Amino acid sequence: MRVLIVPANDGEAELADMLAEGLREEGISTDVAREAAGDGDRLLKAAHTYDTVIVERDTPALAADRTRDLLTEAPARVLLIEAPGSTRPPLKADAYLSKPYTYPELLTHVLALGVAGGHKVGL
Repeated sequence: MRVLIVPANDGEAELADMLAEGLREEGISTDVAREAAGDGDRLLKAAHTYDTVIVERDTPALAADRTRDLLTEAPARVLLIEAPGSTRPPLKADAYLSKPYTYPELLTHVLALGVAGGHKVGL
């Protein structure tokens, strides 16, 4: 299973790196794509390359209606991280996780999305 984490901004990049390291330790191939955060085309391309995309709702690339619509049609499963009280337009995703969250919660969602996508996952 291949996972891509798209941090919302540079401030979230360090957290994304730590999450990626944890997922790698679980045997899950994981990358962090800082450049996709502000580029809708890169985000969409990644959604066709990875099995699961973890993206924050406040990611600038999701501000465009076109990107939001096309992301929901991509083959990758989408785990959307949302801040409490977000006022952004709704986005269809395969799973949602609200901040603050724990690493075990994130891992549970990633594993469930992997199983739903037909991947053999296990700890």
